[in-house]
Amino acid sequence: MVSRVTLMALVGMVLGALFGWGAGSLAPTFFAQMQPWTSVEPQGIAIVLGAFGGVLCGGALGGFALFLQLLVTWRTERGGPAE
Repeated sequence: MVSRVTLMALVGMVLGALFGWGAGSLAPTFFAQMQPWTSVEPQGIAIVLGAFGGVLCGGALGGFALFLQLLVTWRTERGGPAE
């Protein structure tokens, strides 16, 4: 069960990083203003932020899928309506 959530978080990280790479390529000036007191590479910070968001969203999606699977299993074992 934990491996499914971890796998979903890793998939989310990859997809988020790809989204961040695309966003950093299209709008680098937006990400260059994230830390105005230092000079940062806009595409790098976009990739890191995208990967971080992807881990959170992917892990939440994996946890929600696990919760739904447990709920359906519990209902079918109780003799509820099978779908």
